[in-house]
Amino acid sequence: PKLRLAVGLHSVLRPTGHPQAMTTPANGRVVDINECLYKGAIGAIGAIPGTFCAHPFDVVKMRMQTTSTATPWSGGIRTAVGAIGRGADGAFKPGHFLNGLSPAIQQKMVTRAPMFLLSELSTQLVEATTTLSRTEACFVGSFGSGFVTGNVASLAEYCKVMRSQRVDTGGVVGVAATARAAISSGQGLSLARRMRSAGFRNGIFDSTFFGMQNVLSQHLGSGWSYAGSAAAAVTLDYSVDVVVKRMMVVPPQQAVDPLWKSMRRLLTGHKTIFHAIATVHAGLSAKAVEFSVSYFVTGTAGVYIATMLRACF
Repeated sequence: PKLRLAVGLHSVLRPTGHPQAMTTPANGRVVDINECLYKGAIGAIGAIPGTFCAHPFDVVKMRMQTTSTATPWSGGIRTAVGAIGRGADGAFKPGHFLNGLSPAIQQKMVTRAPMFLLSELSTQLVEATTTLSRTEACFVGSFGSGFVTGNVASLAEYCKVMRSQRVDTGGVVGVAATARAAISSGQGLSLARRMRSAGFRNGIFDSTFFGMQNVLSQHLGSGWSYAGSAAAAVTLDYSVDVVVKRMMVVPPQQAVDPLWKSMRRLLTGHKTIFHAIATVHAGLSAKAVEFSVSYFVTGTAGVYIATMLRACF
């Protein structure tokens, strides 16, 4: 059994360039399967510590995204921290910032390894079939892979959001139960809308993240290039993420509007354009910190451990 495990790890983590790790398209350019698996290993290994370190910021960010305020440009983080930390008895309990940690880790384990693996595969396929450069292929290929992984992980994210924000779900707990509750109450279309919207948001994020990371990695170490790319990506996808989160604080037995209608409602009815921008982007600072921390840990721990394993086997 130990020999078989070693052989299996060797086949996954073998250094790039091994002839058996490549397939050659008709145009002669190569797709390196082992490099795809290596990137997937980075995502899988770094997902758990990265999510654990960043989860309290995620809870604060979701509170700010899903709760409207008259003055979104001031005191938002302080108000959100106070609202989350206070329990039913009014006492401040730090443990409340870990609500939803288990489904959060589940969501990241479902999406982070496929996210990295499919992004690399999609990028290489775009490179092999077009004349785009590596950086351009990262932007194009990663949007498609992000849309797929965002759809797959959306139900776990839905459960995480409802649990962390203490949504009354009528006793519905877990991914399977959430899907059953939506379908049995005639809200399967609304569930699909949540999934599609999450996929679109992830497509924007992955395209920006992997494209920027390819650029920054030429000048920075893996941890800092991951953190900087994540901060840029969350800034671009933030307004869509706000709409997705507001869809996900609605119990599965209730309907939600399509993404474009929800976005229009989010942007209208404000006193001024500046108030609209401030409202939509409330929580951006918390999310930028959350993702920078999460991806710095992923880029540091994940790359180090995956590289070490690849060198050993």
